[in-house]
Amino acid sequence: MVKKYSEWLSRDYDKLRKKLKEEKREELIPPSCSSYERYLYNCVKNNDYKDLIIADVIYENKKKVLCIGEGNLSFSTLLQRNLQQCKVVATSMEDPIKLETNYGKNFKKNLKILESFGGIYLPNINVETVDKHFLKNTFDIIVFNFPFVLVTDEFIQTKWGYKMGKDINKDINKDMYKDMHSKMDSNNYIKYYKKAEYYLLDKMFYYLFKNSSILLKDKGFLHLRVNDKYLTCRFLKEHSLSFIQRVNFYNSYNIYKSLKYIPSMYNSSFSNDNNNTKKKKNIVFTSNGKIFKSFSMKHTSTLVFQKN
Repeated sequence: MVKKYSEWLSRDYDKLRKKLKEEKREELIPPSCSSYERYLYNCVKNNDYKDLIIADVIYENKKKVLCIGEGNLSFSTLLQRNLQQCKVVATSMEDPIKLETNYGKNFKKNLKILESFGGIYLPNINVETVDKHFLKNTFDIIVFNFPFVLVTDEFIQTKWGYKMGKDINKDINKDMYKDMHSKMDSNNYIKYYKKAEYYLLDKMFYYLFKNSSILLKDKGFLHLRVNDKYLTCRFLKEHSLSFIQRVNFYNSYNIYKSLKYIPSMYNSSFSNDNNNTKKKKNIVFTSNGKIFKSFSMKHTSTLVFQKN
């Protein structure tokens, strides 16, 4: 299916490009188009097919791209390999040893490819301080794919004073107490875990928008890919960034997959033998140990922001 789509797009691309260059090209662009969709039309009009990656959003050759929070480096690598006149910089919060432990040969292979095509990898850079490592107004596009946060029991206890095992009436039957203790602990912990997760994501997005507004050129774009359950997080309207469009990422995932993109959460799995059946769970190796995270590609979006 992806191969047929690529063949069709390649075959008809020049026809579309020619039509867009005609005097009445505006008739091809519906009045309801967003500013980003008009940008897409201009990219098609001004570029050869080989100088673009067209999927949920569009990536154009000869641009400077910053990929924040990379894990296995597969996304930054596909950009640099397929758009070789781009200048791609990939950053990760972790050091290479941690990422090699987590992603194995995929990380080492992608790092080698990225650098062989002229890309740059910088470890130990988090979203809160990424602006300290680059000059202002440097990048045309900033990409942050599927950010997640790690919630600890210590954070929940410090922030809200909740501790596992609190607030249970012990003046009842011991067996009943144990059962109630377990259920109430579980329900309360889930509630506080979700609350902490959204709190930390809001904080992360604050720094992402703040630093993107510093590092992006005027009219530059931020591409933020998230699981749809996080769409209720706060996406600030300040810091000179405006929300432009939400695009379904799942519909375009196979295009990226054909270019060897593997979301880091997919590439990080743990198999457990149980009655001769293998159950795979997403897992992330951190300084706090193994963290299991659920991830569904079917409910994902790309949020497009633009610097004013």
